[in-house]
Amino acid sequence: MEIKGRDNLNDMKIIEEFEQTIAEFAGSKYGVLISSCTNAIFLSLLYLKSINEISENTAFRIPRQTYVSVPMSIINAGFKIKFELVKWSGVYQLKPTRIYDSAVRFKKGMYISDSLYCVSFQYRKHIPIGRGGMVLTDEEEAYNWLRQARHNGKHPGISKWDDEFEIIGWDMYMRPVDALLGLTLFKKIENTDIPDCGTYKDYPDLIKQKVFNEFL
Repeated sequence: MEIKGRDNLNDMKIIEEFEQTIAEFAGSKYGVLISSCTNAIFLSLLYLKSINEISENTAFRIPRQTYVSVPMSIINAGFKIKFELVKWSGVYQLKPTRIYDSAVRFKKGMYISDSLYCVSFQYRKHIPIGRGGMVLTDEEEAYNWLRQARHNGKHPGISKWDDEFEIIGWDMYMRPVDALLGLTLFKKIENTDIPDCGTYKDYPDLIKQKVFNEFL
């Protein structure tokens, strides 16, 4: 990729190398680094909304026992939620969409075809960068939209002096220094069939939280 203007070519190369490395490992065509798995889910929701695949009337069915940021991301994106009793391990679907939360699964070939598959690099996860996430996808349109949305609507490879913005974005990109750490940690992984580092049993029942009542 040719970088125009005053952007740092090496920074972009590090980001893209980490994205391509994880995408190849997982079995997807593309990977888009995001500042966290929570934000990866949030941007995936907004992407599906932008292409009219979901609407404001969509009610999401998610496990009662999961990390609290998942229903909050759905609510912050403007949707309703419905909690279900699901005994999951590693990954689960945000029904009725093709978004998957794989924050606690990381193994070779994990990608699910035609999905927006969200992974985590939080400090307790398989690649413990400290903070960070990624959306894995085979869809070029999703790949391009997410790359702009994560960095204030900027086109990757175009200097801010020359860019023409098409969408309103968010400040949700991963720092190049974190991507470099991710590459280093990934190279230390020897076993590709890595056990899940979480299941439904590791999370409290969110249906008991009154804060969600008005969104059910």
